[in-house]
Amino acid sequence: MDLRNCKRCGKLYTYNGIDICPECYRQDEEDFLKIRNYLETHPSDTMLEVSRNTGVEIKKIMEFLKEERLILSPRYTNIILKCERCGKPISSGRYCDECSKYIEEILAEGHSLNNINTDTKEERQKLYIRDSKGLNKFKK
Repeated sequence: MDLRNCKRCGKLYTYNGIDICPECYRQDEEDFLKIRNYLETHPSDTMLEVSRNTGVEIKKIMEFLKEERLILSPRYTNIILKCERCGKPISSGRYCDECSKYIEEILAEGHSLNNINTDTKEERQKLYIRDSKGLNKFKK
């Protein structure tokens, strides 16, 4: 059993793959449904109006945008969600398309580099120390 503290309320809960407790998760789902239902009838409202009329904090609305549960309409030029890598304006998520592709390529390269690692198990298990000249192995 993996017990963790909820990142939002601090309450102890049994971890189920989500970093918040079931109560906070339920509250998030309720807030998301409030926003979604509100936007169906008021699609032209600003984020501030949505927040005021639903009771959902702007911070939480921004989280939903970063999680790509909500997507900004192109007409929302006053709301700026920025790519976490380059700062370019985006409509949802954490990264722009260019940075997402770059990150995917880097991860793919790193993964393939791990597959062709030529160090033996014995080499990988040795201790290393970093000095001003770089990494040096401890000698037996």
